[in-house]
Amino acid sequence: MNASWVQDKIDLYDGELVVFKRANSPNWYFRVYVQKEGKHYQKSTKTQNQYQAIEYAKAEYKVLQLKVAKEEKVFTIQLAEAIEEYYRNECDRIRRGILKEESMKKKVSYLRNQFLPFFGDIKVNEISDKQFGLYVDYRLKKCRRKQTIKQELTYIKQFYKSILLKQGYVFRIPEIPEFKIREKDRSKRDDTFTIKEYDKLIRFIREWVKEKNVPRIRIANKAYGNKENTEKRLKDWEWEMEKHRRILLREFILIAANTGLRCPEEVLSLRWCDVKIRKEVMEDAYGSGKEKEVFVSVIQVNEEQKTGKRLNIGCAGSYFLRLHSYFAENLNHTPKDSDPVFMEMFGRRKHNALDRYALYRLWGEMIRDSGLDRIKFTPYHLRHFSITQQILNGVDLMLIAKNMGNSINTIARHYEHIDMEKNTRRLIQRRNTRLEVENEVVFR
Repeated sequence: MNASWVQDKIDLYDGELVVFKRANSPNWYFRVYVQKEGKHYQKSTKTQNQYQAIEYAKAEYKVLQLKVAKEEKVFTIQLAEAIEEYYRNECDRIRRGILKEESMKKKVSYLRNQFLPFFGDIKVNEISDKQFGLYVDYRLKKCRRKQTIKQELTYIKQFYKSILLKQGYVFRIPEIPEFKIREKDRSKRDDTFTIKEYDKLIRFIREWVKEKNVPRIRIANKAYGNKENTEKRLKDWEWEMEKHRRILLREFILIAANTGLRCPEEVLSLRWCDVKIRKEVMEDAYGSGKEKEVFVSVIQVNEEQKTGKRLNIGCAGSYFLRLHSYFAENLNHTPKDSDPVFMEMFGRRKHNALDRYALYRLWGEMIRDSGLDRIKFTPYHLRHFSITQQILNGVDLMLIAKNMGNSINTIARHYEHIDMEKNTRRLIQRRNTRLEVENEVVFR
C-alpha cells in the first residue's frame, strides 16, 4: 500500500484485511484482496472512530468471504451491463436455433424498458428482496392485465438464471412476493369490431385509398418533431408513397380480418412463396341457397412467428390476387416468390416489408378519419374480429385453435361469451308443453 497517502494502517487476519486512513480523509477505510478475481476490494467504513471502523471492516470481511465461498463474484456489474450481456447471450441462442428472434426481442425489450428504468443505475447484487417486492407492487398497479406480471416474472427468472447466477454476479434470485390474480383481472378477449362497424370501415377505406382522396398535406395524430408541427406537406415522391401505403393498408385489413393472422407480425412477415390460392365452390354467405366460386388462401406461417410453423386457411385469396395484380399493372413490378407481400416501393425502405411504424401511423389516421371511436381500435382487433365471426359461423373450436395458432383452452376461455351468444336460441327455446299434456295417456 502506497505510504504517501496512507496515514494509519492496521493489519488484521494476517494482513488479509487492512483498515487504514487516508491523509485527505478523516474516515477509516478497509481493503481486501480478492485473489480469485485478482483485485482489491476497498470501501469506506464511514466513521472516524477506530474501533467502530475495525468492527465494521470485520463484518464486511465475513460477507465477502461468504460470497467467495459461494462462488459469487465480489466485483459484480451494473444492471444495464447485465441486460446487454443477456442480449448477446440470447442472440447466440438464436444463431444456434434454440430461440426465436421474436421471443428474444420481447424479453429484452421488457428488461430494457420496464425492469431497468425502475431500478436505475444499480449493481445487480444490490437488488434486495424488499426492492424486488416494491417493483412487483408497482407493476401490479400499472398493468391492466395482471397475468402480464406472471409473464414478466418468467422473463426475470430466465435473465437471472442464464446470466446473473451462471456468471456468479449474484447468488440467488430475489424472493418473489405472492399475489393472486382474481377472475376479473384475468386476460380476456378485447372487444372488437361489430359487423356494423366493420362494414363502415370497409366502406370508408374504399374511398380512402382513391387518389383524389389522398391529400398533399397530412394531418398528424401526433406532432412531427416539434409540438407545433401538426401538418406535413408531402413532396411528390412522398405523396406517391402515401398512396401506395394506403393500398397496402386496405389489403392488410381485408387479409387480416379474413384469416385471423396476428397483426402486424404474421401479416407483415408474409412473402409470396408463403401464399397459395385455390378455388372452392361454397354456398353463398347471404343465404340465397346458391353456390358461388371463392378464392381460398392457404398460408404457410413461418417458424419464426410466435407459435411456430403452421398452415392458415382463410377466404382471403381474392385480396392476395388483387394485390399481386396491383404490383404488376400499376407499379410495373411482377412480385417474386421472395418478395414481401406488403412491400414498400418508395423511399429508403424500398423492396422491404411495410414499416410497422408507418402501418400504425396510417392506421391511427384512418381510424380517426373514419369516426370509429367506440373503443381504441388497433390492428390486432382484426384478429379478434376474425375469430369471433368464425365462432358465430359455427366453426369447430378445435379447427379455429389450429388455424389461429392457439390452444383450444385459450380460444374457449377468451371467447366463451361469443360461444354463448351463438347458442342463444338453444338456451331460450321452449318445448310445447300443451302438446305434451294433450298426448299424455292417463290410466282409467
